[in-house]
Amino acid sequence: MTRAIAAVGQRSLTCYLSQSVVWAVVFTPYLLDLSDTLTTTTTALLAVATWLATVLLADRIRRTGYRGPFELLIRRITYQPRRTAATRSRNSGSLA
Repeated sequence: MTRAIAAVGQRSLTCYLSQSVVWAVVFTPYLLDLSDTLTTTTTALLAVATWLATVLLADRIRRTGYRGPFELLIRRITYQPRRTAATRSRNSGSLA
């Protein structure tokens, strides 16, 4: 159980966005709009079920040896090589 919860921390962006999607689908007026239907108890049960689902998802991803999809995306964006003006002019000059 500890490894599964640790996997959530290692894939926190993916888990956060997954939980946000669930809440948006359930409570947004133009989607399911269950805000008037759900009681406090059923909302709490939905929260626990959503959290457990993200723990299971993160643990499954951990077992396959991958990072979360959004963690991969943010790393790709963050660590891509920066192109400076000198690099761009050098590259464009070699094509001519």
